[in-house]
Amino acid sequence: MHPFTLLLAVLGSLATISAADINTTCSGVNARITPSPGAIVVDSMGAHKGSFRTLAEGVSNLANTTEEQTIFLYPGVYHEQVFITPLAGPLVLQGYTCNTESYADNQVTITQAKAQRDIPLNVTGDRNWATSTLGLAASNIKMYNLNVANTAGKIGGKVGQAVA
Repeated sequence: MHPFTLLLAVLGSLATISAADINTTCSGVNARITPSPGAIVVDSMGAHKGSFRTLAEGVSNLANTTEEQTIFLYPGVYHEQVFITPLAGPLVLQGYTCNTESYADNQVTITQAKAQRDIPLNVTGDRNWATSTLGLAASNIKMYNLNVANTAGKIGGKVGQAVA
């Protein structure tokens, strides 16, 4: 057998095993791997028809309604700062996960790096709000299986102020 053919056979079997493992481990009552009907879909790769590439785009496409709306996020790291203003109705933010019972299985992260040092000095008022990764001004939001992080680093060797 040629070395290249052997390599292809090995890689092909690994791909088959991985696909089988995913289907076996990522199913059941605790998996959230597909959007609910009518959900706004966010997919950083754009692989799903009609999806938005950022959460901010998904939020900007929310309808002005008192009905509950859902934004479903496919796996990925979304590098953005998002503010959700007051809404007429409830909102559900649902991240892709194979197991809703463990945050360790979350496959969606929303992150950015902004600290107090990044806010212009002439900005007064709520400067913490200006550093937040996900600012929620609405009181009727439920979030499931999303990691939210502000990765603003140290300032002069000291911990900097940053709100996730």
